[in-house]
Amino acid sequence: MRLVVYLPFLVSALLGLTIPHFGRRLAPATGTRLLVASGAACALSTAFALAALAGTYVGQLPAVAAFGDWSVRLLKANDPVPPLVGQVALGALAVLAVLAAATAVRRGLALTEAARACRGAHPGAGDLIIVRDAVPRARAVPGRRAGRIVVTTGMLRALTAEERRVLLAHERAHLSDRHHLYRLAAAVTAALNPMLAALPRTVEYTTERWADERAAAHVGDRRLAARAVIRAALATSRHAAGPAALAFSDGAVPDRITCLLDAPPRRRPFAVAALVAVLTLCLIAVNEARADTESLFERSEPTTLTSHA
Repeated sequence: MRLVVYLPFLVSALLGLTIPHFGRRLAPATGTRLLVASGAACALSTAFALAALAGTYVGQLPAVAAFGDWSVRLLKANDPVPPLVGQVALGALAVLAVLAAATAVRRGLALTEAARACRGAHPGAGDLIIVRDAVPRARAVPGRRAGRIVVTTGMLRALTAEERRVLLAHERAHLSDRHHLYRLAAAVTAALNPMLAALPRTVEYTTERWADERAAAHVGDRRLAARAVIRAALATSRHAAGPAALAFSDGAVPDRITCLLDAPPRRRPFAVAALVAVLTLCLIAVNEARADTESLFERSEPTTLTSHA
């Protein structure tokens, strides 16, 4: 098995270090999509690489070799992977798979419970729910279909009529663009590949920026959108958002305000090309590792020895 099997780990480490940079350089919609896609590619390719490394160790177990019809002696002779590496890869793969599954289940249940609670408390039609509460909050609660927007009277009082338009456009952008799915994918990806630990926070930021840009385009005034973010952030500064909702004042507020006061995001072809290169390298590494693994086990079959006699 060639060193290419370790390429996904190197690519993941490089991506993990540069995720925040890409999150701020790219246009938010493009950045969100490419970061989630490249992160998922890295996570899946590292999982495949771990499986390939672990497979050389597991394949040397007599029961497994008998089932697979290859020679333990030949596999040991042909295997370039030290047994300790195979054992570590097997343990890491098992732990990371459990963590990823647990993250997916926990996040999925939180989203489902939030949507169910919203439907139960407010079964009527319409996507806007106004709650009598002095605490200023605004949340986009994803649902099976369109989802709902929950806004407290405290938040409505904190904003002017024009700023409320920004608020609602922002929350509707979260729902229509399914930002919760990108955040879910980022969380599961980071659980499967800890080298991408910066991905969930960065995707939270880029989805907030994405919704900011959608809201600014809707009202046609970037300064108004920035002012609305400032007022909402000041009003909710002492209240944290729940994990199943997407809030107007979440994310890196100073950066969001700076971006809104600046011109709309420019295209960054080199940054896009870099993330596309990450995807390409991961695909190449998986294909090469698959071919090497198949060749290793084929050369370990007793029929191979007979045919060359």
